[in-house]
Amino acid sequence: MTVARPALLAILFACATMTHAIEQKVTIEGVIYAAIPCVINKNAPITAPFGDVQTTGIDGTYKTITLEYALDCSRSATNELRIQVRGTPAFDPQLLVVRGYDNLGIALKKDGVPLALNTWADIDTRKQPVLQAVLVKRENSEVQAGKLDASATLVVDYR
Repeated sequence: MTVARPALLAILFACATMTHAIEQKVTIEGVIYAAIPCVINKNAPITAPFGDVQTTGIDGTYKTITLEYALDCSRSATNELRIQVRGTPAFDPQLLVVRGYDNLGIALKKDGVPLALNTWADIDTRKQPVLQAVLVKRENSEVQAGKLDASATLVVDYR
C-alpha cells in the first residue's frame, strides 16, 4: 500500500493541475429605444393632389389644399410635441421646391398659419393640426404649363 499511496497522490496532483479554468470575458450589448410616441398616417405616405391648376391663378391662395393624414400619439408620454416639414427650399427658403420649376414653390400652413419649411412648430396631441399646401409663384414671373411634383418629410418630435 505504501507504493499505491504515492502513486495515488501523484495522480491527484496531476488532475488538480488539469482542472485550471480558462477565463473569457463575456460582453452583452444592445440598444434600448424609447417607445415611438406617434405614428404618422399609419406609416403610409401622405399624398395630396392639386389637380388641374390654371397657371394664371397661382397667387398664394388659389388652390389651397388640405393634407389628409392621421396622427396617432396615444403612446406619447406628453402632450407637448412639435412638428416640422423637411424638404428642399424653393426660391424662397420658406417654400418647398417644385421639381422642374425655378419660379414655383409650395407654401405650407398649420392651422391656417404659415408653417415655414424646415422649422419646428409646437403642437398639442389632443388636437391634430390641420396642414395645408398652396402654390406660390415668384413675383413677376410666368409659370409654364406642365406636371408638378414635390416631396417632403413630415416629422413629429417630443420633448
